[in-house]
Amino acid sequence: MYILDDLAMDTVNQWHWNPCEFLDATKEQLKYAVIILNRPITVRRDVMASLWNRAQVRMTVDGGTKCWHEFVTAEGHASEVIDSPSPHVICGDLDSLPMEMLECYPQARVTRTPDQDETDFTKSLRVLDEYLVEKRLEVDAAVAVCDWSGRPDQVLGNVSTLLRAAGEPGAAPVFLLAESSLTWLLPAGSHVLEVPARLREGRCWCSLAPVGRPARCVSTSGLRWDLDHRELEFGKLVSTSNKFSGEPRVTVRTDSPLVWSMGLGYISD
Repeated sequence: MYILDDLAMDTVNQWHWNPCEFLDATKEQLKYAVIILNRPITVRRDVMASLWNRAQVRMTVDGGTKCWHEFVTAEGHASEVIDSPSPHVICGDLDSLPMEMLECYPQARVTRTPDQDETDFTKSLRVLDEYLVEKRLEVDAAVAVCDWSGRPDQVLGNVSTLLRAAGEPGAAPVFLLAESSLTWLLPAGSHVLEVPARLREGRCWCSLAPVGRPARCVSTSGLRWDLDHRELEFGKLVSTSNKFSGEPRVTVRTDSPLVWSMGLGYISD
């Protein structure tokens, strides 16, 4: 493991990320769950259809069920590209879902989670874990389809859920997939991120932001503006609007959780 001289720890966890793999339609062997949140689906249709079709578990969260139904039945699109439109699980407090919508998916399991102290997204991850245990399934990641426009409260809630999910022992990583970006949490430790050629050749944007508390020691390689034992804190330095340097990998070493976000640019073209 890497040794971070400036940290109060002797060793740190190592993580290797190749997150764009699950957007590759040829990667049939990947095991992941897809979660549709209550926002309009702006992910490109062919990408969304492939992501849904290859998922081991498919979930819609509250009003996300309506968003999914509108996506599937959108005028001018062939619904045949969706192999099985019905989610395995519909969950949430269901206050944003017309009850007649449930009749469209009679095969789906409906799990009500009325607790108002947590967001439906947070609760959906718990429902997912319970479903995986019951069905004796395993996934390597959960991909939540979201949207970053219009509702800053939901954006903040989603980031909070990333932090909470990372604190669950043995939990699979959670990714937020928006129209043309991918976001996830980098826990304290050492990270290697594989960068697809299309993204690094186009010098696509990327960013690092602390969450939960300041990160007092962050070092990177493979970015246009690398960090060398720098402190990241809201109100001070935050590494937004960064870019890839052109190297095939980015490395990040941090003593505190960071939210990593990157443009997709679009990698599947």
